[in-house]
Amino acid sequence: MLNGLAALEDIDWKRLHHAYGRATDTPDHLRALLGEDSEARKEALDHLWSAIIHQGTLYPATGPVARVIAGLLTDARIDRGKSIRPDLLAFLAAVPESLEMTETDIETLERMAAFDIEPFLDAEDIYEEIFENEDAVNSFQARGVLACISAAPVLMDAMLQAASDGDASCRMHALMGAVRFAKIQSLRHHAAQLEMRLLSLVREATSSDERSTYVLALGELGFAPTAFLSDASPAVRTCAALAPSLSTDERAIKELLTVLEVHAGDIDGWFVERPPQFSMRPRFSVVQRLVQQVKDFDRLVNAAIAVARATNKFAVDYEWGPLLSAAFPKQNGVIETEAQRRYLRALVENAELWDPKFGNASAYFKGLKLPYDRDACARLVQEARVE
Repeated sequence: MLNGLAALEDIDWKRLHHAYGRATDTPDHLRALLGEDSEARKEALDHLWSAIIHQGTLYPATGPVARVIAGLLTDARIDRGKSIRPDLLAFLAAVPESLEMTETDIETLERMAAFDIEPFLDAEDIYEEIFENEDAVNSFQARGVLACISAAPVLMDAMLQAASDGDASCRMHALMGAVRFAKIQSLRHHAAQLEMRLLSLVREATSSDERSTYVLALGELGFAPTAFLSDASPAVRTCAALAPSLSTDERAIKELLTVLEVHAGDIDGWFVERPPQFSMRPRFSVVQRLVQQVKDFDRLVNAAIAVARATNKFAVDYEWGPLLSAAFPKQNGVIETEAQRRYLRALVENAELWDPKFGNASAYFKGLKLPYDRDACARLVQEARVE
């Protein structure tokens, strides 16, 4: 099948749809990626992330668009002004990430896609028509997923080629994407080669940002990067400790506990260019792993207190809220341990966390039968009788 501009001109965009309807606006956005208008290029990137992949959802237009972009990566025009090559690689890497969220097997997808949705494609508002028919919805969604699976080998080749790019940011995004594509059944044969390449690159990399990215990629690939738990860089050690294969490794858990206890306020600043695997703050990933693996809050409390001192109210869903749930597993609103008292006191001491109009935080407290009121919690801490 065609890729790049040849594919763009060959596709019948009227028959494809994205998150907001017919993809007839997509070709102009794709052409803008090669243009000199920086604002149009920005709008084109926004289109990719809002319409072509919308909150992790794949559409019939996603696979064809990904093929076009794979071909554009070798076009020097995408480097005009500020290069958008890393942005395009990040978009392609989001395809296998979204595929991983699809738990339906290929046979079932093909069976669902066989339902004829052609009559719906001519409707003025396809979504109004199609979502009234369950078989049509399933077919529509399955076709989007299957198109991406079909495009995966081409996209993997683009990632492997970009992995040798002279720009570190491009290499980082490309290898992250290649690892994610290697999880697809038909592309798993690339895993061994990728592991060898990453091990070579992580030792050659001169920046801790790049080494951290490759260590995270090794972990995602299934490799246990235990050797990097002794790295001189705390950023690299943290990324090694986050490897899924080390989730129960005591040495990795101790590393992450130390990271929060000593460096909770510093972690995010360790990276000049944050590894692309971190879609949000790196500290959130550390907290998530520890909440999953450390069920004894007495052991977790010092790290939790350090987070409470460094956090803000908007991070409630990613760190101090889950830590509060870990502290009060009985959900009875009663302070029974010294660790619970200490953590709640640390939250009380951070005045920024208390906003009676902030529903996200209120929901955590309500679910634990605790008052989302700073003064009331301060009284609970003061009056608590614990052994």
